[in-house]
Amino acid sequence: MNVEAPSQKTKHGEFLADYPRTGKDTPAGKLLRHYWHPVCLSEDLKDLPYPVRMLGEDLVAFRKPSGEPGLLLRRCPHRCASLEYGQIHPHGLKCSYHGWTFDSDGTCTEMPLEPEDSPMCKEVRQTWYPVQDWAGVVWGYFGEDRETPPPLPKLDILSREDGEVVLERGDVRNYNYLNFMENFADMGHVYVLHMLAPGVVPDDVAPYCDMSVNTEWRNIQHANFETGYGMKSVLVHPTDNADRRYVNTWSICFPYTYRFGGISAGLPPDFTDDRRESGGMLRIIDDESFEIIRFTLLREGNFKSTFYPRAHANARGLAEGTTGIGEKKEYDNRKYSGWEGLPPVEDLVLQESQGVIPERQYENLGSSDTGVALLRRIFRKGLAAIEKGRMPKPIEADTDGVVRTDTFKGFLSPEEIVLGAENLPSSENGAGLIRDEAGALVFTK
Repeated sequence: MNVEAPSQKTKHGEFLADYPRTGKDTPAGKLLRHYWHPVCLSEDLKDLPYPVRMLGEDLVAFRKPSGEPGLLLRRCPHRCASLEYGQIHPHGLKCSYHGWTFDSDGTCTEMPLEPEDSPMCKEVRQTWYPVQDWAGVVWGYFGEDRETPPPLPKLDILSREDGEVVLERGDVRNYNYLNFMENFADMGHVYVLHMLAPGVVPDDVAPYCDMSVNTEWRNIQHANFETGYGMKSVLVHPTDNADRRYVNTWSICFPYTYRFGGISAGLPPDFTDDRRESGGMLRIIDDESFEIIRFTLLREGNFKSTFYPRAHANARGLAEGTTGIGEKKEYDNRKYSGWEGLPPVEDLVLQESQGVIPERQYENLGSSDTGVALLRRIFRKGLAAIEKGRMPKPIEADTDGVVRTDTFKGFLSPEEIVLGAENLPSSENGAGLIRDEAGALVFTK
């Protein structure tokens, strides 16, 4: 196999170079700006301006006394002072240096040191971006058509009313966001990385966990499909029962949201019918960093514990820090010691090890990388559309504006399994919960 890097002068080389970029003057950055992005949590906007960096731009979010949120370029157009130190007023955000005040749409509403009849106030407009406050998240749109942005796609899990949605933020990674997204499109890594120190089945869920599920990769059916919302990856495992298969589905709502169901995302040994709807979205800071905003839907009947140690009942992600449960050896001089045994830590260590922006020109993709290849094809099609002046892939939603992703995880007969772009059965209406032989919920506390 040729392991020489392809020239960046080729179309493929140009794509690999453009692919991870987020700046507004880059092809991939322009692609990202056709979609709404999470800016912060609703609870972050109180009585002070909230500085935030998005897609390589330094911005400031704020909430007026009326409750209306706003998002402006952080640098004041007067003398470049930062609006993060501004004062929130009913008619906008006031720069504390000379008093220039800007409303949510960037309109200048006050210049107290200029003559009252000065035309300057009407001539100056601060860079601004449309925002919406929905489902506990403040969303921003960064495209050129900010006066008429597309509708905000409403992610299914955040619109559910049959449980409590828990949002958690603050996990900032200092590498490119695509390291994370490609990891999620790569289900094969589960059966190597996350099997180094697999989880332990708690006694109370053990009777409902089918440990006959075959975890040998070569015996698992693996398929990837482009969907109306992005893409999904599906694994179909054989079990000791010829009429019973274990199915696990992970989905990506393009370009930064990941979705799955399960006590532990269906990772071995999470071989139950429990579909704890979970996932997250990436707040893309710039080329070299992003923040993970996780969400989980907790319903009555979900098994509330997990297969891995954690700090407290609602801990997710890296609540324990960047430490696994592996043995820490005094002669281990690597950055992360004893990192094995907790999937979020394992993912962080290997994603970070790829480099801030991986040198993808040196890769050699294999047959298990079909999900990564599909994600890249979706990006390439979007870049090609923009190059031709067309709109990239829209996010399909139902008549209520809700984007319904496929997160099926559980057991089906071979006849019930229909693999394709269409969603497998959802977890709504009480589905995806562990029940006894009489149909009663097993875990009700």
